[in-house]
Amino acid sequence: MKKTDTTPFEIPGGTTGRLYPNHPAGEHTLAVVEMDGIYPLKGSSRNSVCTETMYVMEGTLNLTVDGEVHVLEEGDCYAITPGHAYRCEGKVKVLDVITPAWDKAQNEIIEE
Repeated sequence: MKKTDTTPFEIPGGTTGRLYPNHPAGEHTLAVVEMDGIYPLKGSSRNSVCTETMYVMEGTLNLTVDGEVHVLEEGDCYAITPGHAYRCEGKVKVLDVITPAWDKAQNEIIEE
């Protein structure tokens, strides 16, 4: 796939990225995400179906999963499995591999 096949996105709090088309059989979605801030702005995010595996390409990501902070640097990765609350903060560029394919309906923001 080419970059021209992607869909750009922006999320409040300093997150932008490019979403690649889903795998034809719905097996996965790829996204290149750049952050200079925090996601979500308040609370945490949780997926009910998808696993998000974040691979740090550049920078440092402070990833809080179920209240435990993980500091990820270039070359590190972390898989957030369904049902776990997470929050991201930092100045970072990641490759996000989402399995099965991304479906916004299965994601919720948990207000704290």
